[in-house]
Amino acid sequence: MSIRANMRKLGAVLKQRLRPEPIEIELDVVEQLIVQHLLMVEQASFDEIVDAVLVSRPTADQQQVRLSLIRFESMRLAQRILHPELEPGAQMSFTLTADGRRLKAVIPSVPRSRIQTWL
Repeated sequence: MSIRANMRKLGAVLKQRLRPEPIEIELDVVEQLIVQHLLMVEQASFDEIVDAVLVSRPTADQQQVRLSLIRFESMRLAQRILHPELEPGAQMSFTLTADGRRLKAVIPSVPRSRIQTWL
């Protein structure tokens, strides 16, 4: 391969990493409430997130919040932060990643229905 071909290939790889293909994401009301809370406080424990969601959506439950957080982690929208120095119930908190914070532009102030967006 020539140097020119290698440079083109390298340029294509860099472009893909810097501007990956957008993905379509669908967020239900509980997930939108989680994002809203994490945008507001930046970092929260699981119990704090559940309490924040239940204030606006009393029909939600802990399992929905847990599954939403797992989904966010798998999509790299949220990450866990471990705090081994704290007591056993509060050793883990969650925060949004840079991609997760980009959702701020599409989350309505009062979530009422499922939304679809590109990220």
